[in-house]
Amino acid sequence: LIMATGLGEFLRRLRRGLVQGEQNSPARGDTQVGEFARMYIIAYSTAKLDCMLSVHLRLPSEIILKIFSFLDAFSLFNISFVNKQFHDLANSNALWSVLYASEIEKKMWRPRVSMIKEAVSSTIVEEKPAGYWKKLLLKEMAGYKDTMWKTELKHMNPHTGMPALTEHVLRRLHIQWEITLTNRHGRESVYEQTHTFFEDSSVTVCWSQGAWPCMYTVNSLQLHGIMCPASPAPGDKPRWRSLIRKTALQRTGHCSFFGADRLVKVLQFDKGIIVGLWRGNWKIAFIMVNLHFHKLIERSLLGSRFCPYLPADDNAVDLDYSRHGYTLHIVLHNPVQRIMCQRFSPLYTRRVMSQGEFVQLIAIDFANVSEHVPVTKFSLPWQAHGLQGEVERCCMMTLTVLDEAQRPFWCVSSTVKMYRRQRVLDLENEGEQFIVLYGDAEGKVKMTFVWMEEFQHYFLVQLVTMFPTAKVKRHFSGEC
Repeated sequence: LIMATGLGEFLRRLRRGLVQGEQNSPARGDTQVGEFARMYIIAYSTAKLDCMLSVHLRLPSEIILKIFSFLDAFSLFNISFVNKQFHDLANSNALWSVLYASEIEKKMWRPRVSMIKEAVSSTIVEEKPAGYWKKLLLKEMAGYKDTMWKTELKHMNPHTGMPALTEHVLRRLHIQWEITLTNRHGRESVYEQTHTFFEDSSVTVCWSQGAWPCMYTVNSLQLHGIMCPASPAPGDKPRWRSLIRKTALQRTGHCSFFGADRLVKVLQFDKGIIVGLWRGNWKIAFIMVNLHFHKLIERSLLGSRFCPYLPADDNAVDLDYSRHGYTLHIVLHNPVQRIMCQRFSPLYTRRVMSQGEFVQLIAIDFANVSEHVPVTKFSLPWQAHGLQGEVERCCMMTLTVLDEAQRPFWCVSSTVKMYRRQRVLDLENEGEQFIVLYGDAEGKVKMTFVWMEEFQHYFLVQLVTMFPTAKVKRHFSGEC
């Protein structure tokens, strides 16, 4: 704990636990042992660090365990990282079962609380495997009681293929997202979200408030999901943080220039993270992230602070299903409004002759004019510190590909940018042509737009997605 939270924090929490133990539980534990524990705390307060470490090594395990009984869950968790002896003692079922019973007792609306507490206090405690009560308590503190929201997520939106009540569940559980920036010296700065924009199958989260550092001093960015209480109060327990992604910001290969206006320039990092920088000083102005609804609640709740949630592989499909009846749902939007929303079904696979390792789905063919879709002007509006602007020819893309069983096959939430097309397609409609490209290890997207000056609109004249044949074989457990 000395290494994890600091000596001052350790002593403060331990003394507070002793005072509360005397006030609330005068008969708690053996009197002689409790007196020895209090004397030990006083010794800890005045001794130096090297003396402390030598003192605790001479103490019996029973005394150390008694001292640990005055700690709260946060301190008990941290102290387990000091050494192996502390780790073993701090994970004792006897300690965590008492904390778990106390947590359950606070929630009087739960049925048969007295029976639960009695069971926790009985000999059943030691019969459970090591760490059992610790896991239960941490899940309780993290809001892991997921019976209700998992039931709600079973209702699917037939248009998008995503759970229809995702936004409702996110708001009811008070789930928010925060980012942690780590500088080159390991110092962390945490920023809370300032704005969210929900679409049918994604949410765009923006951060634009706070004292931002210069970009060249930031080493990495971490995105966490958190559960915020509806009415926070002083002394609330620490919020559970679930890591969603971690991005190294200093790797030049992971970022690209995305766009600019007269006030900011925008960089794009892997997995759709947008960082806006003030022109001239390289200070961060805002950060945006687009999050797909697929497993979003699980990723925002069920991970830990350092490890993301890894969903089970539930994409196995019966071989009786057709392997060529796909559905594609695509939304182009920004943090303010929707630009385009289209659904294509069914789509059939074709092998790419020039790239034999890929199969493709053609949703819009430039040769078929009846399929072309009008699209409003591309832009990415932003606000920061009372200023606002708009970066042209870029936006967010949320793409969902479903198989014939309407199960997710490929889910993408990213930022995309228009480029002038070098090789112009032979089209009946004359106009400047632009191309949007996206690619990762799971697939590729290619869109071609034509700007019609007389209508002041873009027209989407080509939409093609491609997947590696290995992905298709793995999904269907056989040949594509």
